[in-house]
Amino acid sequence: MSKTLSIKNINTSPALTWNWLKMNRASVEVDADESVIRDSKEICGSQVIHLDFEDGKNYSHEQTVTAEEGKEITVILDYSSLPEAGGFSTIKTKLIAKPYSKIHLVKVQLLGSNFVQIDETYGECDDNARIEVTQIELGGSKVFAQVKNELKGYKSKFNSSTAYITKDNQVLDLNYVSNHTGAATETKMIVKGVVDGKSSKTYRGTIDFKNGCAGAVGDEQEEVLILSPAAVNKSLPTILCDEEDVSGTHGATLGRLGNEELFYFQSRGISEKEAEKIMTRAKVMAVAQNIPDEQTVEKIKKYLGEE
Repeated sequence: MSKTLSIKNINTSPALTWNWLKMNRASVEVDADESVIRDSKEICGSQVIHLDFEDGKNYSHEQTVTAEEGKEITVILDYSSLPEAGGFSTIKTKLIAKPYSKIHLVKVQLLGSNFVQIDETYGECDDNARIEVTQIELGGSKVFAQVKNELKGYKSKFNSSTAYITKDNQVLDLNYVSNHTGAATETKMIVKGVVDGKSSKTYRGTIDFKNGCAGAVGDEQEEVLILSPAAVNKSLPTILCDEEDVSGTHGATLGRLGNEELFYFQSRGISEKEAEKIMTRAKVMAVAQNIPDEQTVEKIKKYLGEE
């Protein structure tokens, strides 16, 4: 038996903008099975976790990843299902990086075309700790992904690299927040993606320099390739500042394939359609190269039709 869930205030932006832009937050209604398949894990070492979802099921997964002082760990989560499968999934991941430690979290989403997923990642960095998040979003019907990091420790760092493809009627909503409270902290956020068909993609990226984070540095960059006039792309890069001695930058590149690029491909006998496929794969693989697991990278290639 299924029930209709109405979920509001997803991926809320820390700094609200005009309501008519409809970018401050997201919401979704989803029909979900009343019986929920739950799983909770405490992770203290490197591992690869494969989550295979069945059609029509409702899943709730939680992970707490802790890197002890001076340790480096990599945790890879990949979610997959049959191509046309549907269901509802919630993922909550907490990252705790203790002094002089490093966590590299990889999330790869290859769900079926009818899945709805809400994915939340929350990180905390102590002194000289580092958190890296690599995220690939390719499947699903409606996907809401948030990555929020607290740079509390002196000289702590947060890096994120994200790649996505949206097509047909897919909805992808991304919300990245890096809060700087520790001194001399660093953030680098990179997002690369392609919007096609009648899909809709929203990206909110916020770097917040809070009082006391003197010497902090933050940078966010976005690259979007738009392949359809019917596709909708919304981007909201934001830098908030409550400290004087900081440096924050952001930039965005949005557009279609340029005439020079098309000429280059066509001069080598490559059609415009094939050129679009090549550029689409390149966006994803530029981020996927950060994944230190061959099998996971091969799964991404297979999903993209490279094999």
